[in-house]
Amino acid sequence: MLSSSIWVWAGAVIVAYLIALVIHRLFFHPLSVFPGPKLAAVTVWYEFYYDGIKGGQYTFKIREMHEKYGPIIRISPNELHCNDPSFIDTLYAGGSVRRDKYAYYASQFGVFGTVHHNLHRLRRSAINRFFSRASVSKLEPMIHDKVDLLCKQLQTHLGDENPVQLNMAFSCFTTDVVATYAFAKSYDFLADASFERNFHEPMMSGIRLGAYFKQFPFLIPLMNSLPDSWVAVLNPAMGRYLQWQRGFQTQIREIKDKKEAGEITSKDEKLHISVFDELLDSDLPDREKTTARLWQECQAIIGAGTETVAWTLSVIFFYVLNDRNVYDQLMVELEGLRLSYGVSSRLQRISPDGPMLYRPSDAIGASKPEYVIPSGIPVGMTSVLLHHNPKLFPRSEKFDPQRWLDAQGRIDRTLEKYMVPFSRGSRQCVGINLAHAELFMVTGLLFRRLGPHLKLYETGLDDVEILHDFFMPTPRLDSKGIRALLV
Repeated sequence: MLSSSIWVWAGAVIVAYLIALVIHRLFFHPLSVFPGPKLAAVTVWYEFYYDGIKGGQYTFKIREMHEKYGPIIRISPNELHCNDPSFIDTLYAGGSVRRDKYAYYASQFGVFGTVHHNLHRLRRSAINRFFSRASVSKLEPMIHDKVDLLCKQLQTHLGDENPVQLNMAFSCFTTDVVATYAFAKSYDFLADASFERNFHEPMMSGIRLGAYFKQFPFLIPLMNSLPDSWVAVLNPAMGRYLQWQRGFQTQIREIKDKKEAGEITSKDEKLHISVFDELLDSDLPDREKTTARLWQECQAIIGAGTETVAWTLSVIFFYVLNDRNVYDQLMVELEGLRLSYGVSSRLQRISPDGPMLYRPSDAIGASKPEYVIPSGIPVGMTSVLLHHNPKLFPRSEKFDPQRWLDAQGRIDRTLEKYMVPFSRGSRQCVGINLAHAELFMVTGLLFRRLGPHLKLYETGLDDVEILHDFFMPTPRLDSKGIRALLV
C-alpha cells in the first residue's frame, strides 16, 4: 500500500512539474512575447519530430512558420529564428562584438564546438595565418597539382560506358587538399581513378544522426564504450562515423609522437609546416594541445573543408552541364555558392554582453513590431532561406550567374552582403580563402580541359536540390549522385 502511494505521489509531482513548465514557457518565459507555434515553444520534441523522425525537415517547417508568423519567430523553448536579411550584420557581428554559439547545437556531432567567444578567439588566433589569403596563395601550386591529377584521372574515363560520380571525385579532391594543408600529408584519394576511397559516406552517416545526438547526448559516449564490432551491428551508420573519428585520433597521436621525437611532419620543401605542427608549437595553453582537443579540431577542419566545397563544385558542374548557355558566363562560382548553401542548417549566435534589438527592415514592413532579444538567447539564421529571398533573388530556384552583374556587365557587389555560405562576422568559416581558391581553380581548369567532353548521365534537378537539411544540404536520399559520361 505504501509503495503504491509513493508511485502515485511521484506521478502527481511529475505531472504538476510538467504543467508548471508548460505554463512558464508559454506565459512567463522571456521569449513568450515572440510569435510562433505554441508546441514549439513548449518542447524541443517538436524540432526532433521534423529533424529526427521526418529526416531533416525542420528548416522547411521554419520557412512555413515565417510565412505565417513573420520575420522573427520562436522555434523552440529557448531559441529564436530570424529571416530578415537586414539582421545579418547584427547577428553575425564582427570586430570586438562578442558572439557565443549555442551549446545544444554545437555538440550535435560528438565534437564539442567552441561555444564561448573568447575561447574561440584564442583558438582561432593560432591558425588564422594559415588560412589568410597570403598563405593560401602560397599553396596554389599544391592545389594546382591536385586539380591536374583530378583532370588526369577523369580523362582515364574518356569513352567509358559507365558514368563517373563527379561529387565523389570532388570529395576526393577536397579531402586531399585539406589533408595536405592540415597534416602536410595527403590521403592520396585521387590516386584511385574510381574515386571510391573518400570520407563522404562516414561523414554523411554522422550528420544524418545529428538530430539524435542533440536529443540524446549520451548516445556517442555509450557507443564509444562498446566494441566496434557491436556498434557496427547495432547501427552501421554510427559505426562508420565513430571509425572516422578514431582515424583522426590516430593521426593526431602520430603527429604528437613525431613532434616529441624531434621529427618533422613533411620533408617536402614546397609544403609549409602543417596546421597541427603550428598548433603544437604555438603559445596555446597545454590544455589546448591534448590529443582529445586536437582530434576534434582535426574533424572540424576536415569536415568543414571537404564535403561543403565538394558539394558546391557538384552543384556548379550540374547546372553548367545542364544548361550550356551558362558555360561561358562569369560568376558561376558565386551562383554555385548561393545554391549549395555551405552549411544548410541554421547557425545561431548568442549575445553574452547585452540584448540585441531587432527592427524590421523596410522590405519586411514598418508595421511589424520591434523586439528586444534578451542577452543569452540563441538566435539563428539560415542560408537556405536567405539565399532564396524573392526580393533579393528573383526566380531564386534558377541558376542564373547574370544576376551578379549590373547593366554594364560589372560585378554588382550589393547582393554579396546577403550571401552567408561561410557565415559572417568574427566566427566566419576560417577556410573561406582556401575554399574560394579550390572553387575557382577546379572550375576554370576542369571546364577548360574536359568541359566539352562532360555530359550528364541520368542526373536531374532532384539530385542537387535540397530536400533534407542534415546540417549540410542533402538531395533525395536515393540519389545516385551527380553522374557524368566523358565522351
